[in-house]
Amino acid sequence: MKRLLIAATLFATALPVFADEPKPLTLGEQFIVRAYAGQLEGLALNNVVKANTLGIAVNDSTICVALASAMAGEFVSHNKADGLADKNENPERRLDIVAFNKPDSAAFAAQQFKNKDAIALVFGGQLSSEENAKEVKMLLADLAKENYKGALFLHLTVFGMKWVEMAANEDKAIGTWLAGKDNIFALAVDPKEKKGMVNQVSYKDGKQTVTGAVFTTDLNNGFLSLFTRRLLK
Repeated sequence: MKRLLIAATLFATALPVFADEPKPLTLGEQFIVRAYAGQLEGLALNNVVKANTLGIAVNDSTICVALASAMAGEFVSHNKADGLADKNENPERRLDIVAFNKPDSAAFAAQQFKNKDAIALVFGGQLSSEENAKEVKMLLADLAKENYKGALFLHLTVFGMKWVEMAANEDKAIGTWLAGKDNIFALAVDPKEKKGMVNQVSYKDGKQTVTGAVFTTDLNNGFLSLFTRRLLK
């Protein structure tokens, strides 16, 4: 929890306020936004979700890869002394990442991640909504077949675009599986209240519902300026 407080301080102080008219983000600035988001998500996975092993599913857009890398780096910083599992356990890596760049990536990810404590879904970036929704649905379908019991952590865009809800309503098996889970979490940002939070999410009856915030932090104007500018063309 101490590192969560440190992250909150970074969010509140690290970025300057922009004085000029809003402009579209440069690609480098897009990476900055994802670096801060990935750090917060990695901290939440360690300190809130309490995941000791993690699988990250990410599309192959550079923006999402930047976020996945920041998340993975934060996660590894908590597990670097352990590396592989303890010698008395099966030698399973604590971190696995699958980039969705092949037709069978979803099935491969489900097999790689099925014993992980948590799986993070990092989709969005430069891919279209239709492409992202398809990849999310494919992954969820394979995880449902495995009856995956671990936590799901949804990146802000995955949550905001409701790709998981869409999959739950389009595929009965996915919907039934998700409805039985009480360990789904998502990053969210409230620009009006200048808050960042990690919410617990439910998909009962196929509807995406926030059941409560498990962590909240203040966001400064500099970060919020970058965050709101990310949608400008």
